[in-house]
Amino acid sequence: MKSAKIRLSEEEQNLVMNGDWILTKNRVLDQISSFLAELQLSQSKLISQQAGLPEELLAIPAKLTKGENYLGLPYRVLDYPRLFGQEDIFAIRTLFWWGHYFTVSLLLGGEWKRKISGTLITAMDQLKVTDHFICNTENHWINDIGPENCRKISELSREAWEKIIHEQTFIRISTRHVLSDWESMEERLLGDFVRLLGATCKGDQLPRR
Repeated sequence: MKSAKIRLSEEEQNLVMNGDWILTKNRVLDQISSFLAELQLSQSKLISQQAGLPEELLAIPAKLTKGENYLGLPYRVLDYPRLFGQEDIFAIRTLFWWGHYFTVSLLLGGEWKRKISGTLITAMDQLKVTDHFICNTENHWINDIGPENCRKISELSREAWEKIIHEQTFIRISTRHVLSDWESMEERLLGDFVRLLGATCKGDQLPRR
């Protein structure tokens, strides 16, 4: 029988003999988890200023999910507020994806999507000036904001926007930030949170920052 062999490149050999980079990665991910936990506290304060949100959305605590293999890379996910039924979905998801970006996404499905469709249509002008994207696939769990999955709202006509909102059974609206300028990341992510939350309600109900 042919013997099994491990064949490593020089770069791979250097990495496998050095554990420091793994320890560094673990420290970074621990910091990201702490950052998202603190971010959620700020989100909660903003939510408290939001008039008219259904109590069922506020009754479920936030959830922080950790993983090592979204398309091969580590990630951290904060869902708040979150309501995931079989079909009825309302959530705002903040995602850190190693090597890519932070994203903040509004997820709507089922009865929540039907209730909020009219407000979303009205919110187009607000969303298109802040580099938001809308997912054009019905797969609920695609977090990759790329041209194969998403369209930039600013590049859509009003007719195309309304068609997507009316016809898709699941809506994901997202914005993204490259992994740099860490000092302002919290402010930018909270700004996204406010805008996406605001896209689901009337203008006079928006939280203030």
